[in-house]
Amino acid sequence: MRTEKRKRKNDKHDVPLPSATSIEKIAALLTKQHQSHERQLKYAPVKEVLALLGRGAILSAALLAPKAAPAFVPLLRESPDWDAWKRYNVSYLKRTLTRLEQQKEVEITEKDGEQIIQLTKLGKRKILRYSIEALAVEIPKRWDGRWRLVLYDVPVHRKSLGDLVRQTLRSIGFYGIQDSVYVYPYPCFDQIEFIREYYGLGDAIQYMLVNHIERDDPFKTYFGLS
Repeated sequence: MRTEKRKRKNDKHDVPLPSATSIEKIAALLTKQHQSHERQLKYAPVKEVLALLGRGAILSAALLAPKAAPAFVPLLRESPDWDAWKRYNVSYLKRTLTRLEQQKEVEITEKDGEQIIQLTKLGKRKILRYSIEALAVEIPKRWDGRWRLVLYDVPVHRKSLGDLVRQTLRSIGFYGIQDSVYVYPYPCFDQIEFIREYYGLGDAIQYMLVNHIERDDPFKTYFGLS
């Protein structure tokens, strides 16, 4: 019994990480999303710091050294990504980075002879979790009259993965027609591509563009299209 509980608890870590390029793209999308909101305070939220590091922004490892905050400003100015970091209060930034290091979500590595702060696998997984939470479809002004059908087939022995996919689709707003078949009225191919790569589904998930579905009045009512 204990073994089963432990296995269920670790299922989410069995999901393979996407490629480094995909991580950078996902992180860049998160960064763009954050920058679209104006801030009055220069906090350094964990989500934003992880996203910047994930997209490749460079930070010197010296920022994690136990020194007075004023000493960090010159270090930040020397970074080729100063424009990305300058909006944060340095003390808040150091505090966030220290916490991320303690949680083993960032680590000190060497690149081109310089010690820098980079994401660990745990940090990359956290970015992906934030991205899943932030997945949203941009609603057009007018519906084009076509339906987006998503079908997926997950083996029985990976039931927990199927549950995760189902939860993700529902969080975006998909309507379940039947087990493993969901419908949505607006373009969402990019979101399904992300889900496919994040969960390592490959051809097990399919995206279809359908011009007509019989007796679709319940769907139209659900999405406010009638």
